[in-house]
Amino acid sequence: MLNLKIPPEKAILQINERIEDIKTIRENQYGLEYYDVIGWCSKTWSVIDMIYESDDYHPEEIRSIALSNCSCNSHIAAQILVEAYHSRLLDYINEIRISMKTPE
Repeated sequence: MLNLKIPPEKAILQINERIEDIKTIRENQYGLEYYDVIGWCSKTWSVIDMIYESDDYHPEEIRSIALSNCSCNSHIAAQILVEAYHSRLLDYINEIRISMKTPE
């Protein structure tokens, strides 16, 4: 069972907003803007922190998907990072939906 700080419906909406905000990440001639991706990640961490209890693994897990310290080839790393986040956020939504159907 998931321990959410907020109602499941609101959690799903907030996670969906983070997914939709991927579209607002600026691009350059090589791909996604490295620092825009970092800003998007930071906002995503805050949302996940507001959704899950402090003893839940989700906040730590999402932070473990990170860019390397080297900005060389950052556009490639940024794209891979965003794809990994997108996939994991969809997993979180599915987990929440399943928990809503499971009787306590």
